[in-house]
Amino acid sequence: MKKLFWVVTIALAWIYGSGFMSLGPRGAMNYLDEWEQLSLNGDADGICEMMHEDLEFSIDDRTTPGRPLDMEGGKEDLCDYYAQVVPAMKLVVSGMNVRRDDVEVSRDWLHPWTAEVSYTEQRSVTMAGIQMKVHTVGEDRVTLVKTLTDGVKIKALHAKTRMTHAGDT
Repeated sequence: MKKLFWVVTIALAWIYGSGFMSLGPRGAMNYLDEWEQLSLNGDADGICEMMHEDLEFSIDDRTTPGRPLDMEGGKEDLCDYYAQVVPAMKLVVSGMNVRRDDVEVSRDWLHPWTAEVSYTEQRSVTMAGIQMKVHTVGEDRVTLVKTLTDGVKIKALHAKTRMTHAGDT
């Protein structure tokens, strides 16, 4: 009986501890930074691998004048979109600076391997060739889940982004 108690205690400590390390504020921001790096490298496949099979997303993007983007769907839809956009971004973007403010990470003790992450994202993108800088602000909500076999995955993404300013560099 005593052995069972210690096995259960250690198992629970591992479940909650590993969830905290992977899905706490630092782990969540590291995961999102990895996503940014894959975007800068033009690696759409790498981004797609970060998504859970049951991903649900919605995007309300007003960063391109005259070309609003309203999209929602599942993993296949978002992977197809990133396959088109991310490689082109690598050619157009010469630099990017991302800052996340008002970061909130919430976790429920009943779901230790799930985190709800929300933040305001300030982004400055320098466009190659035309020497233009675009500033955007976004309100994002991301659900991260830790899986037994694949590590942390993005289960839900809801992004609302607007351009705040564009001008010469």
